Amino acid sequence: MPEPTYESNYIFPRRMLFFHANRSALLIRGLIFLLIGLVGLFHPVGGMAAITVILGIFLLLDAMGALFLSIACRLFLGILRSILLCASGIVMMIRPVEADVLIAVVLGVWLVLTGFGQLLSARVSPSRAILSGGGILSILIGILLVAAPFAGLMAFSWLIALLFLISGAEMLALAIGLRMPGPDAAGKTNKDIEA
Repeated sequence: MPEPTYESNYIFPRRMLFFHANRSALLIRGLIFLLIGLVGLFHPVGGMAAITVILGIFLLLDAMGALFLSIACRLFLGILRSILLCASGIVMMIRPVEADVLIAVVLGVWLVLTGFGQLLSARVSPSRAILSGGGILSILIGILLVAAPFAGLMAFSWLIALLFLISGAEMLALAIGLRMPGPDAAGKTNKDIEA
């Protein structure tokens, strides 16, 4: 059975013919990305919760695979780590908002510790101003995340929503810009070009 051939057109070069075969998939993905972006933009807590549930599912699946591998290899620390990751994935799926708050607080503590490390490094570094400024900024952002984790989550959710909106718009523009396979500007098809 011969392979289907797709003709190039004057808008897109021949190497992009892959997208012609997947135009409907590109349209569907673009619409889904736009929908997720709009939900995240207008309902940031719900958007972050949905993302956390999805990440929890991925974490649980990955941890289960690591658990089976650790059991097969008889690695006690690997088994313990995999069980903890499985529990984390389950918590992320069952209680996504609380998991997001915990993640924001842990990130805030990490930023404060990193900022103090930068301030200590600035004492012996030739670029003291840059390290000191970065350290102070890290400490301030970390304190804000620990004091108000929901505000940090909303800002993060809006950034993710904007990324989804931009990606979805790009996919839709690409899918809409693709013409159905047919002759190019000179009226030639793939068969004419290959001959």
